[in-house]
Amino acid sequence: MSERQFEDIARGDSTLRQLTREANALMALDQVFRSQLPPQLAEACRAVRIRDGELVVFANNGIVAARLRMMGNSLLAPLEARGYSASKVRIKVDIHLTPPPPPPKRIGISQQALAEIEAGAQQVSNPLVSAALARLIAHHKSRS
Repeated sequence: MSERQFEDIARGDSTLRQLTREANALMALDQVFRSQLPPQLAEACRAVRIRDGELVVFANNGIVAARLRMMGNSLLAPLEARGYSASKVRIKVDIHLTPPPPPPKRIGISQQALAEIEAGAQQVSNPLVSAALARLIAHHKSRS
């Protein structure tokens, strides 16, 4: 569904229109909050709401939560300057936030290098090393 179609539907339903406004406000809060953090820290947490003067932040893990707790109330001043009023911060570890998957391995061994390794493997006298090289060669040949 395109953004335009969604806006047309939301205009016709007051509940959906209100929900859309609230979602946009929360996304804006999160964007402002994360813009004040170093990039790696910003990727590992998110601001979820301000309720009763308390900013609630979810962190991916305990290390990120500890770092944010050390920053403490210093996180609030930049938010206040941007119109988000909070007097305290609550940091929670959100076990449902999963880190992005690691990038796929892009390292490969060329066919010429595989041929050289195969030739060298035949000259190795240690059977464990020879078997390991044979597995390496078989693995990379199957990927080609």
